[in-house]
Parts: sequence; structure tokens; C-alpha cells
Amino acid sequence: MNLPRCLLLLCCVALCPLVPAHAADPAPAPANPVFGPYEAIVYDATVLQGVRVDPNRDIFLMFQPETRDAQVRIRISMAKGAQYRKWFTGDEELVAQENAFRAPNTWTDRVQTTANYIEYRDGEHLFLHLKKIED
Repeated sequence: MNLPRCLLLLCCVALCPLVPAHAADPAPAPANPVFGPYEAIVYDATVLQGVRVDPNRDIFLMFQPETRDAQVRIRISMAKGAQYRKWFTGDEELVAQENAFRAPNTWTDRVQTTANYIEYRDGEHLFLHLKKIED
């Protein structure tokens, strides 16, 4: 190898970044869990064991054994941050009937709605926020 080629090769190597190529790529964000036609944009696994949506689009929750006594209140809206819609009761907030009687490891708190966004809260703690991603 002649001297000019060696100098050219040395210059190229010196100008290359010392960081591996894969280190510059940001890690992909973890995907939100999807339950049937809904994506969970908030999902607190310390409160819930799971969410299930049946073919009729009934939504069921399974609580962690330690959180079965959660006082669930549900709000619905058509757009994120939009005004809450009223339930069949005429109220903007639906209080779960199962609040006092949840058995461990059981699907409870059935809800069916056409709303695009569904918020589940225990007091002020938002533990599940579902966004409709399919019609």
C-alpha cells in the first residue's frame, strides 16, 4: 500500500464517530396494550390484572386482589379532553355496582358504550383510560 492511500485511510478512520451505529438509534417506545377495539392509553398494572372485551363489546375488568375494594367511577367522552357524556342515569359519572362485592380473580365491572374514550378512576386516581381504535 502506498503512503497517500495509507494517509487517506487513516483520515477516514479518524473522522468516523466513535459511537456504535446502533447507539444513535432511539429505543422504540413500548406499545400500549390493546384490548379488542380499544387501546389503553393509561393502564395501571398495580390496580388491574387485565381487561377483556367480548364480541358484543362489553368491557370487563379484573382487579389485583389487593385492589378489589376500588371505588370505581367511569366517565366517557367522544374526544380526548372533551366534555364528558352523560350515562343512561343522566350523570356524567357512572358508579360501578360491584364496588362492594368483587370476588378475587373474577371479571367484573361490565360496561358497554359507543364512546371513543372511557376513563376508569378510583377516587381521583386514573387507573385505566381506553381509546377506541376500531369501529
